[in-house]
Amino acid sequence: MRISPLPVIAIVLLVPLFLLGQSADIILLNGKVLTVDAKFSIAEALAVRGDRILAVGSNADVQRFEDSATLKIDLKGKTVIPGLIDTHSHFHAYGRTHYAEELGSSNLGEYPIDWSLVKNKNDVLTQITQIMKEQKFKPGEWIFFTAKNFFRNPNAPVHVLYEELSMKDLDRVTPNNPVVMSIGGGTIIFDGFCLVNGKTWDILMNKYGDFIRKYGRLWRDSSGNPTGGLEPPASKILEHELLPRPKPETLAPMLRKELEEWNAMGLTTVTTRMGSDDVEALRMLEAKDQLKTRIAYGVEDFFAVEDPDAIFKRMGNLVGTGSSKLWIVSFTTIIVDGSGPRAATDQKRLNEFGPEGKYWPIGASLLDTEYRGASGNYYKDWFFALARNGIRLANLHVAGDRSVRRMLDIMEEINAEVPLNGKRWAFDHCEMVNPSDVDRAVKLGVYWSCAPTFINSSPELEHVYGEKVVNTMVVPVKTMLNKGAKVVFEMDRHSYIWSDLEVFLTRNVKGKVYAAHERIDKVTALKMITSWASEYVLREKQIGSLEAGKKADIAVLDRDYLTIPDEEVSEIQALMTICDGEIVHLHPQFAQEYQLKPENVVVATYRDLASR
Repeated sequence: MRISPLPVIAIVLLVPLFLLGQSADIILLNGKVLTVDAKFSIAEALAVRGDRILAVGSNADVQRFEDSATLKIDLKGKTVIPGLIDTHSHFHAYGRTHYAEELGSSNLGEYPIDWSLVKNKNDVLTQITQIMKEQKFKPGEWIFFTAKNFFRNPNAPVHVLYEELSMKDLDRVTPNNPVVMSIGGGTIIFDGFCLVNGKTWDILMNKYGDFIRKYGRLWRDSSGNPTGGLEPPASKILEHELLPRPKPETLAPMLRKELEEWNAMGLTTVTTRMGSDDVEALRMLEAKDQLKTRIAYGVEDFFAVEDPDAIFKRMGNLVGTGSSKLWIVSFTTIIVDGSGPRAATDQKRLNEFGPEGKYWPIGASLLDTEYRGASGNYYKDWFFALARNGIRLANLHVAGDRSVRRMLDIMEEINAEVPLNGKRWAFDHCEMVNPSDVDRAVKLGVYWSCAPTFINSSPELEHVYGEKVVNTMVVPVKTMLNKGAKVVFEMDRHSYIWSDLEVFLTRNVKGKVYAAHERIDKVTALKMITSWASEYVLREKQIGSLEAGKKADIAVLDRDYLTIPDEEVSEIQALMTICDGEIVHLHPQFAQEYQLKPENVVVATYRDLASR
């Protein structure tokens, strides 16, 4: 899909009163400045003073702010855009995966089981025995086993975990320690499912038995005995009440390295949900002036056994608090279903959904009280408590159409008691959305954070659900926009952001176009990842567009974003990224061309950084 180039629009030069009479630190001239303001104006030049945009307009207008100390760069026609905003990516979890060996299992508090080496349960137990021997854990010390080469691996023997292994098996090799085994990596229990041993079971039931018996989510064998398998909310108790977390000083250097990759793509803001350990690590970086990316986060540590109304009344509404680099945008229960075969759906499966599909016939539907023996729904109680206390819900994994429908059912109930429109509650992912539910969401003012990565799953989803479902429900962005929905962009993976953006434009997956009518144009896509995304992170008055007085978050690109073919967007590279008025990344060729050598700036390509 191509669009005609837009004309350069003359912009009335506006300078905030508090910046009048000041000279520019940086001036960018002879560029194609896509302001992404309300009119999508295009300017020639831009000036930065401190952490703010001083002026945007013609070369002549902007050069009035030049003095002998100003860094002046002739862009020779290069495109300038606002710094990109990703509204859902777990950069902290990706970093732990990428730098796990460097940090060490004992520092991270997680010990991986390699499922590529597993054929039966004894292979798992052998690996655990070896880890126990190497680490010499003290009796009573908590142990968290993660999974390597398990998730969505078509060759993974998933039946070993779900059918063969039990808490009694774990007891044989971990008799003196409470143990938790996750199906993924990182220090959260991936997709909510985990297996525990007898010691962990006893601790949980002795301390939280009434809660767990009420809200269910326990796996049982054919005789009705618990196997040690847990789902939320029971598994979340482990995560937030019992499992040890890595020290912030361990995490901070890793987070800094990971975020360098995000700056190298032209990204200046990312939002995710985080625990207190990552938040404290980021605060450490900020205190040392080493946090070069804005982080808007959802608080996940308060999903606990205590009555949620009591928690929120005691705590107060913290949404919006923090600094200009690190602030709270929501409180979150983390997930209401899983992804892939765990995405809760009302659609009939025509074929089995991979090796895990049979264990999740309708997905991991955490909003259905009848699912896996629950008599109450803690999630529903939690959402009501948020609304009563005026707290925003966002950063929430809502993948399948069944979960979307159930969330809207609950929100409509809440809305009768506490009006929600204007509160910016948000659903993330858009993996499967029934278009018939979008109008309901629009009435409630729901924001949607949508991930192109699920469009890449179209071949598999077509095999499982059929062509009609894939063409109507898989990330139906254009339909949602046409209905008046508020839609923004997320990666929800460690990827190259421009490759993901291209998928929204082409819907081309391995040479086949899926749901061509859902393709969007480049202007819309850029708004989704800048100005509209700034609303999701509650900072539309500060970031998201290039306007005088706003924060100077800027990316200079090596290609003309508006005129290149859609199929070439994935090849775009950021030449320079500015966050908060500071140059935080330079492409080596750009740095050499302009002889730019600022201190403490990363000069590298994205690919070089990602290959570390």
